[in-house]
Amino acid sequence: MIKTERVTTGIAGLDQLLEGGFPKGRSVLVTGEPGTGKTIFALQFLVEGLRRGEKGIYVAADEGPTDIIEQAASLGWDLEKYIEAKELAILNAGTYLSSSPGNGKERQIDIHKAIGDLAGFVNRLGAKRLVLDPAGPFVLLRDTATRIQDQTRLLIKLLRTSMQTTNILTSYGVPRTGERTLHGIEEYLVAGAIILEIVWKDGNLGRSMVIEKMRCTDVKPAQHTFDINKVQGLVLDPLP
Repeated sequence: MIKTERVTTGIAGLDQLLEGGFPKGRSVLVTGEPGTGKTIFALQFLVEGLRRGEKGIYVAADEGPTDIIEQAASLGWDLEKYIEAKELAILNAGTYLSSSPGNGKERQIDIHKAIGDLAGFVNRLGAKRLVLDPAGPFVLLRDTATRIQDQTRLLIKLLRTSMQTTNILTSYGVPRTGERTLHGIEEYLVAGAIILEIVWKDGNLGRSMVIEKMRCTDVKPAQHTFDINKVQGLVLDPLP
């Protein structure tokens, strides 16, 4: 019988909900509004790997390496030592993205080239964990819904076939509003989809996580509240 290999998330309380972690070698989408903890989730995943001797790569589109390092330091995670040891690389998404004119005024991103270039770096480093934060720049979100879907399908396929990494793709999520984000159109293409939200908790605003899907995993539909602290990062509240 084939047994699914797991990659630990590093998030207290989450692995037990996922039968040990994410399916190894697959892509997981983490979506949510600003302030819900997407970047911290992704960083925590990478830090867990680094602690286990698994090299990682963080591809940032909206922030520079210094911003990422500073945010990690605010949680007590020293990324600089891993960068100096060539165990972690923080890259600018623009390095791997180039667009060329398509029909009319549309621009087309060459995903084959972008992921091929990125895979070359990943494989040279020997990385086992990869984060695209956010993944949107690799897909032209102003394109037609059909083309977005095709581009996303190709992106996820190339990530799986071009490198031996377990991947987190983040996206700006405003679930179920009809807005054209990765969520709501392509979540069925990834191995897993996790939604982070701001919710009311005991009369105050809090954060919650919904595991919308996780392939090869017996996931129970539920909304799990969590906190973010400077010692552990994201921590799910104990199950009742």
